Amino acid sequence: MRDTRRALLDTARELFAEKGFGGTRTEDVVQRAGLTRGALYHHFRDKEDLFRAVHDEVGDEVVQLLRRRASEPLVGAWALFRANSEIYLEAASTNPAYRQICLIDGPAVLGWRSWSERNDGPTQHMIRYLNDAVAEGALDPQPVEPLAHLLAALGAGSAMYVAHADDPVVARRQISEYNERFLSTLGVREDAADPADGPRQPPDRPGRERPAHTLAAQTITAPTTTRKGN
Repeated sequence: MRDTRRALLDTARELFAEKGFGGTRTEDVVQRAGLTRGALYHHFRDKEDLFRAVHDEVGDEVVQLLRRRASEPLVGAWALFRANSEIYLEAASTNPAYRQICLIDGPAVLGWRSWSERNDGPTQHMIRYLNDAVAEGALDPQPVEPLAHLLAALGAGSAMYVAHADDPVVARRQISEYNERFLSTLGVREDAADPADGPRQPPDRPGRERPAHTLAAQTITAPTTTRKGN
């Protein structure tokens, strides 16, 4: 049964990435997988349920690439935010399955609210992360909750911009440039580390433990350029 479910997920991922949700029929999935419709409906209620499972797997693969505070304790919170933002943009520009399944079809199939809840940060992690950046002196003291919500919303928008662009690689470069401009207005200290510079030793703050949570941070947006035919 595990092998059957795996075959359905792998085949559906290929087809959803190639043809999109609308262009993929359940019959296409079972035929390519060499299975029966009964096998598909034994594991999944319908095509949307199958898509949701594939969407979650593809999204989780990108999450696994995020850098964590627990594994890199000498990296400052601000540098981690910047590095993790680039991971999402890299996936949006170079990973066809992530782009089509998670960014183009995901909001339409799952509904915007459901999709955003799965992909916005989550915001509570981002709030803790921004608090760390303030405590470490990389970010000027400021209310972090509204900033976290703003960054989450802009991050989702930036990923959409790259995913729908005619040239995702160029769009990713443009977004990164806007990202630099935007972040410079937030009171970032001049000595805050850039992701490309590698790990930075944050200020020593005795008695303060580092949180061991995954930082699913994202970046900012710019006016959208849609792909022809979408």
